[in-house]
Amino acid sequence: MALANYHDPLPETLEADIQRAFETSYQLAVEQLDYADPKPILSFGLRSARMAGRAVPHQNLIELNKVIFRNNPQWDFVYDTVGHEMAHIVATRQYGSRGHDRIWKRVAQVLGATPKAAGAFDTTGAEVRKPQRRRTYPFVCACQAFDFGSQRFANFLKGSRYQCRACKTEIKPDLAKKEAFVDLSFAKRTKLVRSR
Repeated sequence: MALANYHDPLPETLEADIQRAFETSYQLAVEQLDYADPKPILSFGLRSARMAGRAVPHQNLIELNKVIFRNNPQWDFVYDTVGHEMAHIVATRQYGSRGHDRIWKRVAQVLGATPKAAGAFDTTGAEVRKPQRRRTYPFVCACQAFDFGSQRFANFLKGSRYQCRACKTEIKPDLAKKEAFVDLSFAKRTKLVRSR
């Protein structure tokens, strides 16, 4: 049997079950919690080996992972996952909830979803994201070299200054390695050159 992929359509019965879970959980929110926001957008664009679904409340969007749903077509899994994400939409948009807090747990219970943060499911064939290579910027002091990450470099551009613990001199950009800074905007490069 070939592995499922993200381009294959969902079986009609599974898609119908997902739609039924979506409609049911939304209707429960309306009837039991007086939820008045429009029905969320349902998308099958999520690609992750770690998540079956994801709620994006500020976009009123629920994204589902086709491969994981195809691997786990049981009604309990379908309803629990869709209800879990619907609970995030409702809890955030109606009550200002964040994450898996007590408000979300209460909403999940009302919608008939298990009020817990994660579950176990078959992820065979689901996309594993390759970690992005961390961007670093070369800095130096009088005695050694440093690699600043993006956040520390951004802080430097905003005016933060750093001092070496060993030699007590200021840590500055290593301008001998200018190529590390070439993709910066002109304004940032100008500030960098002025800060020498």
